[in-house]
Amino acid sequence: MLTINTHSQVGIGTNTPDSSSVLDITSTSGGLLLPRMNESQRDAITSPAIGLLIYLIDGSVQCLQVYNGTGWENIYCPTTNTVPTASNVSFSGTLSIGGNLTAAYTYTDNELDIEDVSVYQWYRADDASGTNEIAIGGSTNLTYTLTGSDNGKYLSFGVIPIAATGALTGIEVRSSYQGAVGATSNVARINEFHYDNVSTDVNEFVEIRITEGLANQPADLSLYTVSLYNGSNQLAYFTETLDNLAQSCDASNCYYVLESINIQNGAPDGIALSGPSGLIEFISYEGTLTASNGIAVGVTSSDVGLAESSATTVNGSIERTAGGAWASNPNANTKGTVNSL
Repeated sequence: MLTINTHSQVGIGTNTPDSSSVLDITSTSGGLLLPRMNESQRDAITSPAIGLLIYLIDGSVQCLQVYNGTGWENIYCPTTNTVPTASNVSFSGTLSIGGNLTAAYTYTDNELDIEDVSVYQWYRADDASGTNEIAIGGSTNLTYTLTGSDNGKYLSFGVIPIAATGALTGIEVRSSYQGAVGATSNVARINEFHYDNVSTDVNEFVEIRITEGLANQPADLSLYTVSLYNGSNQLAYFTETLDNLAQSCDASNCYYVLESINIQNGAPDGIALSGPSGLIEFISYEGTLTASNGIAVGVTSSDVGLAESSATTVNGSIERTAGGAWASNPNANTKGTVNSL
């Protein structure tokens, strides 16, 4: 009987692997990189062999692990380095089809490990709570251009911070959802108001105008808010969302009228308007004020430069011209319709 035994070694980076090894890797410029995975991915390995090695990265936990036949055992867990974090995740831009969104965030690493190529992802959902959320395929940059698929939807941006050295991979952090995305670009403004007149004040109102006809108005008017401010204490004394206001439209604009209210008579008082991306404008009459609460908190108003008085007619108003300047309309307000000046 003839028995032949053969032995061989594999060398990477060397032509003379050590005779005691099966695999001999030689390098002065790189290391051995084991498979890196989180706990869910690790536990999905079918029938792991005894001695199988992986490097676990799950949130702030990192460990070199070996399968011992009954479970995963830690060989070494670094304790001197933590994963990077992302904070202040947000995005800005025009929420209409064709509009461009730009994301921003703050990268932090406790050991001052510099940022490598972090992982970005844009998400789409049916509402601000993230219902039916999906990751938008191919949308993995800091910027995103809205498409027809986004019409009526809400968007969010997520980032997984990646460090170049130390503990590498952090936990994904997402912005809040913003929307709904409109088919066209809507521009909202405070358009006309009346607050003082001869005898007892009557017919007081504030009108908001949003560009585009009825079919192209924002999908969620509850994201637009109008607040009235009292200059004596800088506080909002009345707030309402546009979905609760009377609406009328022409081919170019829709008008939302807040009425049947008592509006302060100035010296000064203010009106603020906010939308899905925050404060749109904060105007005042008979002086300026800095809001202490509400949608305009910390912002100083812009005085329209006009005022009504006890001599103003009951049908008068202060309204915007086609060019956006403020002007007095002493006898015939145009609430709910296009301005006359």
